[in-house]
Amino acid sequence: MTGTPDVEQLRRLLFGKDYDALLALKEQFEHSDKYSASVAGIISEALALRGSQDDSLSEALAPTVELALTSSISNNPRRIADMLYPVMGPAIRKSINQALSEALENLNQVLENSLSLRSWKWRFDAWRTGQSYAKVALLHTLVYQVEQVFLIHRESGLLLQHVESPQAISKDPEMVSGMLTAIQDFIADSFAVNQADTLRTLSLGELTVVIEHGPQAVLAMVVRGTVPSELHTLLLETSAAIHRQYAAAFKAYDGDTHLFANANNLLSDCLKSQQQRKSQGSPWLAWLLLATVLAGTVFWLYTAYQAEQAQQQQAEQARQAQQQAMQTLDERLQQLQTNTSDLQQSLRTLSDEQRQQNTQRRQEIEQKTQQRSDDERTLAGLTREIEASNYPFALGKADVALDEISLVKLGKSIQSLVSTAQRVGKIPQVMIVGNADQTGNETINQKLAQQRAENLRDALVRNGVPAFAVVAYSAAQAGQPATLQKNERSTRYRVGLF
Repeated sequence: MTGTPDVEQLRRLLFGKDYDALLALKEQFEHSDKYSASVAGIISEALALRGSQDDSLSEALAPTVELALTSSISNNPRRIADMLYPVMGPAIRKSINQALSEALENLNQVLENSLSLRSWKWRFDAWRTGQSYAKVALLHTLVYQVEQVFLIHRESGLLLQHVESPQAISKDPEMVSGMLTAIQDFIADSFAVNQADTLRTLSLGELTVVIEHGPQAVLAMVVRGTVPSELHTLLLETSAAIHRQYAAAFKAYDGDTHLFANANNLLSDCLKSQQQRKSQGSPWLAWLLLATVLAGTVFWLYTAYQAEQAQQQQAEQARQAQQQAMQTLDERLQQLQTNTSDLQQSLRTLSDEQRQQNTQRRQEIEQKTQQRSDDERTLAGLTREIEASNYPFALGKADVALDEISLVKLGKSIQSLVSTAQRVGKIPQVMIVGNADQTGNETINQKLAQQRAENLRDALVRNGVPAFAVVAYSAAQAGQPATLQKNERSTRYRVGLF
């Protein structure tokens, strides 16, 4: 929005007095930091003013605050725990102390009656009804009467509501309420106590005042007799119910107690009582207990006497058994000496037999070793003999004569090879390779060579050579050793031991 003076004057004529406002808005958008600084100066007052008008600010900020707390707890939960520790720590300790105090109180009441004659009756009742002894004992010993209940405004100390039982002897409730508040303030001012600590009980003779401090009100219960732990729980639940139902009334309280008129219903539920029923009769249980003790004593003495007699008899039997054992031991020692001599003679005989067996076994091993060595030499000689043999054929012929001397000799050599190889744990195999000269073409020569090897194998099998020990191949087949490929009309042999 810059330009010449004429353009500037034209703009002012067109926009009039709104031109300066537009310039201010332009300055505001171009320099947001100045606008933020001006807003920061009044934001707290604006939030306070809006919050005093209605609850819309709280409703608008609630999702943002909840999201921020959730994110903060997820990212750094220890920081939130450290912040809540000064508040939650005393509250947790207070609750634990209250629970321990109530437990010790109940335990003391049970222990006080655990050694009396009445405790045996209570134990029988516990067995008969299937309940614990502690519960039965408490039911018989907890005798109390809730005479009055006070609902006091915590901040002002004024009495909000008051109920009492028909049997109660009551003074001015307003005066009692003021005295309870004064006593609390006196203790807080006179002693070094924590600000969060509160007066919980007051006791005078048979009367006990049980006090429960809530955020807005104090609930006090006057009990005559022994205060059971159930009353503490009832008082706490009643205080919570009053604060929950009359939250709006506490917020609007200005001295008018009619706002809490209906609270008497909740307070009247606290007017509980428990009376102990006493019965008169002869102490038959005590006589029964005494008779049981006497009978147990007599039985114990008789058992001890019998045990002593049994011990003496066992000692006598043990001495006799010991003498008999010594006599038996002497006899066994003599028998052992005799057996030892016989054993030594047997060991000498056994040693001679063992030496003879070792000598015989060594000779057998030497014989087997020598036999294997001889068989290995025989195998080597038979292998050389067989591989040096050949069987000639006529031109273009593949016939084999079964009675040919060289064929018969070759068959016997292969049979000897098989039997010798089996003795040394080997499997022999003789590969028969057929050859042909270059008279015919290659195809005919290959078939002729294969036929010569197969005919020779069949002749050997007929002469008694095992069929598994001989195989037939043609020298022209791929993979055959070059040493077996001859330019002649014959068969060659290769021995394998597996």
